[in-house]
Amino acid sequence: MKQTITIKDVAKEAGVSVATVSYVINNRTDKRISEKTRKKVLQVINLLNYTPNQSAKALATNRNHTIAFYLSEENSPLRNAQQTYFLHFLVSYFHEKGYDLICMNNSYTEKFDHADAIICYDVSSNLFHQIGDSNFIPLVAFDCMINDPLFFQINSDYKNLLEQSNVHFGDAPYTLVLLDTDNQEKKNYISSLFPNVQYINDFSDTLKVNDDNILVIDYVLNQQLKDSHNTLYIPAITKEKADALFTCLEYALERTPIEQHNIFA
Repeated sequence: MKQTITIKDVAKEAGVSVATVSYVINNRTDKRISEKTRKKVLQVINLLNYTPNQSAKALATNRNHTIAFYLSEENSPLRNAQQTYFLHFLVSYFHEKGYDLICMNNSYTEKFDHADAIICYDVSSNLFHQIGDSNFIPLVAFDCMINDPLFFQINSDYKNLLEQSNVHFGDAPYTLVLLDTDNQEKKNYISSLFPNVQYINDFSDTLKVNDDNILVIDYVLNQQLKDSHNTLYIPAITKEKADALFTCLEYALERTPIEQHNIFA
């Protein structure tokens, strides 16, 4: 049985008073509420599926089975190739689930009215929050880390990658080689686990990989490096990870309250 969400739950999650939530819901212009607070309350209302009346509840159940897919506009051919590879995989996966994807980039962060939810792929925290501030539909982070427990975040299980690599290479040193990212939080997390990390932006960077033993998780880098190094390739893009993404989207669309929003797969 689903938990009934009350206005008190919304107020607690948003860190505001019940009165403030009520003012936002009723669009009270006579009360001084900052735009930041108003957006936060609306996001929590959306994420928790709080519906003040039955007509609003009925409206929330309507879907057009379209997902907006945001990614950063890339100048790097390697990062662009990895995006294309992943997008091709994801379009096919979601088509089987009955959903269409609309691809967007960081040149457009305004309100988008034609999707049930938004997936942000490997974007910076700033871009993620810009998109979130403009849209009040479910927003999910994929392959990026956001310091906000309200949002689902699906990332590679880097601790598991570390364990597999240590078993594979034994006592021999190795380097995790991966495509560069604009998401600093993910970089910090990876650096806290792996002693040797090297980021790649373009083809010339692949010639600077000096360690013989390397762990690679990006498909395009594996294609570039597998013949010249002792490479352990553990794909970052898997059906299991896509399944985790889809499950989180379903939770978000149904506004099912769960405790764990950080998923490592």
